[in-house]
Amino acid sequence: MEKLPKFDIPGHVHFVTSNVYRRIPLFVTYDYCKILLENIDHYRQVHKFSLFGYVIMPDHFHALILSEEDVFIRRIMQDIKKYTAKQIREHLEQNPQSWDDFGGLVIPKANLEKACKTPARRCLQNFRIPIIDEFLVSVPRTKRQKHQFWQTSFYDFNVYSEAKLHEKLNYIHQNPVSWSLVDDPANYVYSSYLNYCGDGQEELPIDVDWL
Repeated sequence: MEKLPKFDIPGHVHFVTSNVYRRIPLFVTYDYCKILLENIDHYRQVHKFSLFGYVIMPDHFHALILSEEDVFIRRIMQDIKKYTAKQIREHLEQNPQSWDDFGGLVIPKANLEKACKTPARRCLQNFRIPIIDEFLVSVPRTKRQKHQFWQTSFYDFNVYSEAKLHEKLNYIHQNPVSWSLVDDPANYVYSSYLNYCGDGQEELPIDVDWL
């Protein structure tokens, strides 16, 4: 993914996707999902970007981001991924032994087993309590690097119209349903669906003024 072009065009919303290294399903627990959300929210304040939608899936996340003209999407994603990885590494170094040590599972095990029969199977077939050694790298990119938690770079699609924005937002919200993690997008906690259709008590506030 590292050679994919990125186009920072004023007024274009970025539909971004970032995958966990080796597609390991890290984001099936509350603690790690919260770490990612907190970093997205923190760097939204730092870089002053607008967030129109998101979903955290077991081995990747999608987001719709409108950045300021002088802030490149690469910088935003670099910061989110860097500090998320740092916090996850620190947690894994404590050698957690059970799902309770991760804050519990976001999705019941029965749903995860059902999801194995969908395209989600490619990551959930490795579903188990993660250990830090799974993230060791054989060819470090720097002298100090020992672990990697995100795939290099990320996918970026320029959303050039409101119709395309609706299309991508619908894709994001239906992702947990298409994976059979839930039957209704309203039942998935780590998505912006409830920001649009909920009661105002969502995990992460987003910008809905584009509607």
